[in-house]
Amino acid sequence: MYKISCFADEIAPGLSEQLDVMEKLNVGWLSLRSVEDVGVLKLTDEQIDEIARTIKARGVGISSIGSPIGKTPITDTSDEYLRQTERAIQVAEKLDCPRIRVFSFYMEKDEMDTYREEVIERLGKIADLAAKSGIDILHENEARIYGEASVRCRDILESVNRPNFKAVFDPSNFVAAGEDPFDQSLPQVKNFVSYMHIKDSRHSDGVIVPAGEGDGQVSQVLQAFAGQDMFLTLEPHLAVAGQFKGFSGPERFAKAYEALTGLLKTAGIAYR
Repeated sequence: MYKISCFADEIAPGLSEQLDVMEKLNVGWLSLRSVEDVGVLKLTDEQIDEIARTIKARGVGISSIGSPIGKTPITDTSDEYLRQTERAIQVAEKLDCPRIRVFSFYMEKDEMDTYREEVIERLGKIADLAAKSGIDILHENEARIYGEASVRCRDILESVNRPNFKAVFDPSNFVAAGEDPFDQSLPQVKNFVSYMHIKDSRHSDGVIVPAGEGDGQVSQVLQAFAGQDMFLTLEPHLAVAGQFKGFSGPERFAKAYEALTGLLKTAGIAYR
């Protein structure tokens, strides 16, 4: 059954308001990306412990750690991505969450063949570190990284070839890559998808819209995985769409929730 989650920092910066809106909408999970505008990997142990206590008291679970790992230039030859991974694993363990979201490094389009092996090597190291703690690494398709187009995503997933290295499917991001998500993108990566981000957008102008109102073929994608145990994480970006996070606000977030649940109800797909 689908389980609805969200990037709660799309609602408000503060955890209390995030949880209030989630409770009103009956959303039981969140992907932790930031609290009070502090990125998840920069939160202190004390802050993480307080978040853990708060969400437990409110009956909320963590669906994934929304890390920025891999949102750095491939030309950065430091091991910062490994230090980030180690911190993300610590956070995931504290929050009893077995999933960390990552990306596949920024580069120019004409550099992708040049850096392909480096991307695969780095992601393999990330996956191996996480595997020691029983954690899955979820690669998200995103603009300007190696895994922007679905064919490159498939290449990563097949080449890294680790049981704990899986795919996030983001329809809107595939629209931004010039693809039709259900017709073109999904056949490339379907066997690796274990998690979805829900937002939609238009080919014509790139504007991000509620699910079902754009060219993301969200309804068809949802039907393709119906019946599977999978998180649908709302990431509406209806007010701001930034490099490291977006924002919607409570009212727009509620509209995004209603759009998603409307698609599920229309298709007769169970969710909770």
